[in-house]
Amino acid sequence: MTKAAIVTGAAGGLGAAIADHFEAIGTDVLRVDQMGDDCFRADIGTVEGNRAMVEEAVARFGRIDVLVPNAGTQHTAAIPDYPVEEWDRLMNVMARGPFLAAKFAWPYLTARPGGRIVVTASASSFVAERTKSAYVAAKHAVLGFVRTAALEGAPHGLTANAVAPAWMRTPLIETHIAHAITTGQNTRKEALEAMLSRHPVNRFVELGEVAAAVLFLASEGASGVNGVCLPVDLGTLVG
Repeated sequence: MTKAAIVTGAAGGLGAAIADHFEAIGTDVLRVDQMGDDCFRADIGTVEGNRAMVEEAVARFGRIDVLVPNAGTQHTAAIPDYPVEEWDRLMNVMARGPFLAAKFAWPYLTARPGGRIVVTASASSFVAERTKSAYVAAKHAVLGFVRTAALEGAPHGLTANAVAPAWMRTPLIETHIAHAITTGQNTRKEALEAMLSRHPVNRFVELGEVAAAVLFLASEGASGVNGVCLPVDLGTLVG
């Protein structure tokens, strides 16, 4: 029987790559975002958006086997200058969103053994960085949620895991580049070089590398992997 997946943030580079990889193996995919012609429009930082997303997936496919809360966003500022509304926005999308998505999808993910939750975390789930307090806090928080979901889902044959990419060439990095330039620290070239200098391999992580890791964690072959965060970071975190 064809499996069904939900992928949030599916209009972005990584989300689209994940959805494409699932569809390539025959999975039905509900692509979710606030933009994108091929996406179901929903604000996944809200109760209403997550409930509607799950209801749409069930209406289309009759089941949910895989949930990929991938949506991400960014704002950079020092703590004294960080707007409260931006803090709330980032926490809603990247910490509250995965919880709400799992909450509403839970009855379908546990309807039969083999359900999978794979959340997009980050290298920032393990380390801190100046001017990114909300992003770092949200990405740390989501690991706690994944581990709890792993414990609660295990009796039902549901696994919950995360992937942690390092820098990828996506629109999200433009926020970091713009911040570096506006604070007078870098030119665009220097900002890119500074980002890449943190990787042991002098390149960005490829979107397909992360998507492949998500597919593995969602596969039957990963049934024994539960509650882990898999770095896809070219070795950045071991340095």
